[in-house]
Amino acid sequence: MSKRNTGVVFALAGAVTLFFSFLVFGLRAHASGLEMGEAQSQEDHEIPEGKEGYSILGFQAFWKDGIHLQGPREKIKVRIGGSAKLDAGRLDGDDQIGRAFTDFIGQDAILRSLRLNLLTTFYDTVEWKLEFDFANPAQIKENWFGLTSEIPYLGFLRAGYMKEPFSLEILTSSTDLVFMEASLPVWTFAPGSNLGVRAQNSAWEGRVNWAAGGFWNVQPTDRLGDASDRIDQSNGFDLTFRLYGLPWYEGEGGKLLHLGVGYNHRFVSNGELRYKTRPETYLTDNALVDTKEFSVDRIDLFNLEAAAVFGPLSYQGEVFYSLPAGGAGGTHHFWGGYILGSIFLTGEHRPYKQSEGVFSRIEPKHDFRPLRGGWGAWELTARFSYVDCNSKEIRGGEEGNLTLGLNGYLSRHLQVMLNWIRARVKDRDTHPRVETGEADIYQARFQIAF
Repeated sequence: MSKRNTGVVFALAGAVTLFFSFLVFGLRAHASGLEMGEAQSQEDHEIPEGKEGYSILGFQAFWKDGIHLQGPREKIKVRIGGSAKLDAGRLDGDDQIGRAFTDFIGQDAILRSLRLNLLTTFYDTVEWKLEFDFANPAQIKENWFGLTSEIPYLGFLRAGYMKEPFSLEILTSSTDLVFMEASLPVWTFAPGSNLGVRAQNSAWEGRVNWAAGGFWNVQPTDRLGDASDRIDQSNGFDLTFRLYGLPWYEGEGGKLLHLGVGYNHRFVSNGELRYKTRPETYLTDNALVDTKEFSVDRIDLFNLEAAAVFGPLSYQGEVFYSLPAGGAGGTHHFWGGYILGSIFLTGEHRPYKQSEGVFSRIEPKHDFRPLRGGWGAWELTARFSYVDCNSKEIRGGEEGNLTLGLNGYLSRHLQVMLNWIRARVKDRDTHPRVETGEADIYQARFQIAF
C-alpha cells in the first residue's frame, strides 16, 4: 500500500473540519438567536420571528439544515451543503494475499472525500444541482437541471449528470450509508452516475414509485473537463428503470417494508467490459476480484431490493444478476448480493425518504453533550456481501465479506464510524492468481456533513 503523508492528511482534514464547523454552527446560532455556547434544538431550523439572517449582496442568508440564500422576492434560492470524510485504518492479509498484492498490508490515512454542493431554484420552476468532490482528485459528482412542477404521466424530469435510478444502496447518499463504503456487488455491477435524462413519478399517495431514464455511460471519465469530450469518450448507452413501493408504512416511517426491482440495459460501444471492486475500503487500490477486460456488445443487469424497519431494528438487502453478451464467449453470468442489519442502542430508527425510495440522515434524539446528559445516537451494524466474477473461461474470482460496525451520531451533522471487515477471496485465475486468501481490514471514519 502506498503510504501517504499521514500528518498532512490529518492537518488538512482538521482545517476543513474546523472551517465547516465554524461556518455551520455560526449560521445555526445566528438563525436560532443563540450564542455559540448555548444549547440548540434539533426540532427545526426555521428562522424565528423577527430574525432575518445575514444579508449578503441583496440575498438573505440563514441556516436551515444547510446554508440558504434567498434573493429579492425569493425568485432565486440557493442551498449550500458539503461534507468531509477522514478515513484511517490498517489492512492485514494471509500469505496468499501478501504475495499476490505486495502493497496491500499496512496502515494508511486518507481524505476520503471533500464535497461542496449547491441546489439553486429559479422562480420556483427550475432547479439546478451542482456537486464537486475536491479529494483525490477533483470530480463532478452531480450536475443536472430539473423541473419543480410535475408533468402529467411523466412526473418530474431531470437532465444532466446524475445517478442512474438503480439500486437502493447506491441511490442513498454516501453520507447516510450504514457502513463506510457500499457493498461489493454495488461497486461491481451498479451503473452509478452518468449523463442523461430521467423521469420519476408516483401513485397511490406515494406508496408506489417508478423512475426511468436514458444515459450516456461516461462514468470512468467524470473528471473536470469539457462535457463534449466526455460524451465523445463514452463507452455505451444505458436504459435504466426502477420500480419500488411501500406495502407497509406506519408511524411516520418507524415501521415499514420497502420492495423494489431494477433493470439496466447497456449498449456497449467499445466492445469491452471489466468487473472489479475494492474490498469495501478506499485504504487500498487493490481489487481482490477482477475479471480483466473481455469482449461484449450488450449487458442486461437485474436487481432486487428489500428493506424493513421495526423501530430501532432494521434490515436491508439486494441481489444483482448481470448477463454480458455478444462477445466470443457468448453470454456470461455474474451475480452478487448483500444483507445487512442494524440496531440503535439509543432508540432511534433509520429515516426513510419516500419520494426517492432511499434512507436518509439520522437525527439523534439528543446531541452528544455528556455534561448535559446527551450521548448522541449509537448503532450496531452487521453485513455480509458476496460477488461472483467467475463465468466460463473468465475467472475473476469470488469474494465474500463479513463486516461488523459501530456508528456514533454525535449530532445530525457529526458522525464517527468503526468497521472491521473479514474478506475472503477464492478461485481467481486472472493475474495475480489467488486460490484462497483472507484479509482483515480495520478502519475508522470521522465525518461532518450538512
